[in-house]
Amino acid sequence: MTANWHRVDEVDVPADGRVRSVVVDGRSIALARCGARLGALDNKCPHQGGPLGEGSIEKGLLRCPWHGYDYDPITGQPPEGFSDSVPSYPVDERADGVYVQLPEPAESVRTVADVLVETLVAHGVTHVFGMVGHSNLGFAEAMRRAEDRGELTYIGIRHEGAAAFAASAYGKLTGRPAVCFAIAGPGSTNLLTGLYDAKLEATARRRRPRPGRVGGGCLRCSVPASARGRRRDR
Repeated sequence: MTANWHRVDEVDVPADGRVRSVVVDGRSIALARCGARLGALDNKCPHQGGPLGEGSIEKGLLRCPWHGYDYDPITGQPPEGFSDSVPSYPVDERADGVYVQLPEPAESVRTVADVLVETLVAHGVTHVFGMVGHSNLGFAEAMRRAEDRGELTYIGIRHEGAAAFAASAYGKLTGRPAVCFAIAGPGSTNLLTGLYDAKLEATARRRRPRPGRVGGGCLRCSVPASARGRRRDR
């Protein structure tokens, strides 16, 4: 596999004892400086995908911000006795700036997350509101690829509840479906209030008949008061 050198913007080069996330050739790397040494690692902890560029340099080692695991900031090797290392990339400090050598990107493989995003797009979804976290990184990457193809627009939200209300408001204002998503666990429960708002208004879940087409479907989330609590006989 061939590799090419890519220049890092001067403002992205960290000071001594610092690490930061840097995008080089469309890929995220963790760039760290320890004294005279400057290292570049893949910006993903091999355990849960934590962003190493958001970590810290502790006693000469790069510490993952998610679970405190340490790596050598230059070689990506873990402490003695462990074998789960991080890929490292050659760095060259030249007169005109810092360069990182990266391999050619591997061809992406179609995943279940890609199928999910393709299904959303096929059903008319064009906008997604939400927060990216360790439990939905695959889905986030599939959305990024769809956005690169011009099929989808992702809007980052700082709170899951705001994502649900944003999707509900989008449906109310446009009459089109929208999607909200969050990380697993408590993050998902924060979506409930906004989802219930959409349920009450029966928004973002309607299918309208196309011009010239007979019929059309409409899925509502409200239940008539007369039918509440009743069990449907099979």
